[in-house]
Amino acid sequence: MVLIGVRVLPKPLKKPAVITNLPHATIGGVAVARVFSVSMLVVAIVVIGALFYQVMASFFVPLFLAALLVVIFRPVHEWILMRVKGRQRLASALATTFILLLVLLPAGFVLSIAAAQGTIFIRKIASGGIKQPLEQIRTSLSLDLPASDSFRQFDEDLDSIESPYPFDDTKIRIEEARSIVQYLQAEVGATTPSETAYDNLLTDLQGLEGKRLALAEMPPEETPMLKEAARQAYDNQYQVVKQSRRLWIQSMLGTSLKAQLKMLANPSENDVRAMLAGAQSFVQPRVLPLTQVAGEFLLQSILGVVITVITLYFFFADGSNMIQTMMRLSPLDDEYERQLLLQFDRTSRAVVLASVLSALAQGTLAAIAFWFADLPSIVLLFIATTFMALVPFFGAASVWIPCVIYLAAVEQRVGAAIALGVFGVTVISSIDNVIKVLVLQGHSQLHPLLALLSVLGGLQVFGPIGILVGPMVVVFLQTLLEILNHELEGKNKDAAATDTSIPAEQI
Repeated sequence: MVLIGVRVLPKPLKKPAVITNLPHATIGGVAVARVFSVSMLVVAIVVIGALFYQVMASFFVPLFLAALLVVIFRPVHEWILMRVKGRQRLASALATTFILLLVLLPAGFVLSIAAAQGTIFIRKIASGGIKQPLEQIRTSLSLDLPASDSFRQFDEDLDSIESPYPFDDTKIRIEEARSIVQYLQAEVGATTPSETAYDNLLTDLQGLEGKRLALAEMPPEETPMLKEAARQAYDNQYQVVKQSRRLWIQSMLGTSLKAQLKMLANPSENDVRAMLAGAQSFVQPRVLPLTQVAGEFLLQSILGVVITVITLYFFFADGSNMIQTMMRLSPLDDEYERQLLLQFDRTSRAVVLASVLSALAQGTLAAIAFWFADLPSIVLLFIATTFMALVPFFGAASVWIPCVIYLAAVEQRVGAAIALGVFGVTVISSIDNVIKVLVLQGHSQLHPLLALLSVLGGLQVFGPIGILVGPMVVVFLQTLLEILNHELEGKNKDAAATDTSIPAEQI
């Protein structure tokens, strides 16, 4: 039977089955997609962290200084907080103002005065003001050396004739050396009978000229063996001349040590200018840069103080919230983070506070002694003493001992020099031990060698603030190593407790 007018629709196609239970690729039981995601996240964090470091690196010193001040003056902030009945913002503003008025502004004022005195001192040295004190020191120490330029010229001639070549120049130098010896013998005289040493030196110089002449007149066709023998004879005679020179110098100036001291204490004008230029180029940018650099230095200093003050306020006001946020974001265990924070607090109070208070005490006592001794540039000497007191092994003695020498040798005030030396030994350099014992109160200190290296390394990397940063870096490293050691010991104990392997004797 045929159906007319009925449209037969095609049978619909079946939908493909959705596969939902295929296993995902894994690495060590972790999905590849998750490993890739975490890896990309770590890469992004490293890249952004590097950019963050570049942005914040220039503010490291103000931030670190603010953190130190917060830790040191936290008792002051807590006392103010109690007085204002728990109003955190007001207490933070008052504590920041207190630190600004009593610490930062006075420190900046003292540093500016010291910089000005340092600039005057450098200009005085550059204009030749150091020449007269040097002459007075040489005279008081009996290190005067008449005709010192002739002695130096004789040594230069002697060095230049070590080789006989070129023959004509060597001949001129030998003759010049003989003339200088004759001049010095007549001009300077001798501390001991020196006729023998003088005659021997002239004879040996004449013998050296003979060896040179024999080598110069040797025909070109002469055998290499004879030429080498003649050259060896010249070298041997040159060593004889050097020995005669040493004996003659001793007869003229005294022992070898005294002769060397006299030569060092009587530099030439060129040597003095070179030393002053080198000292000026090194000290001047560190004391007070001039012209355009001075403006940049002043601007950076003002910006640093402003950032320090702002950071101080927010550290006081929101410090606890910042710490909680950092602990929440940090992958370290909370117990380890608390240990690091506790170590920072202890280190700041014990090591930094003890060092700073000790250095300030030594600088203040030294400044008082310098004032009584009527020394110039008291503020500059105070800053120098305070700074050097922070450096292990050098200490305040590296400043007051040269002042003692200056009083005795230059100003001829032996009584004032003795008084300053006694006060420096008994009070200035001894107060360090008293203050550190009172402040540390049983806290461990760094080994002296490690303390010295950490301070010098911190100075090289971070500048002046490195005196404080260097020791703290060492202490933090020690803390991290202790945490790592504790963690490894804990892992070993856990592994030993869960070890279910069958002993070998039961197999």
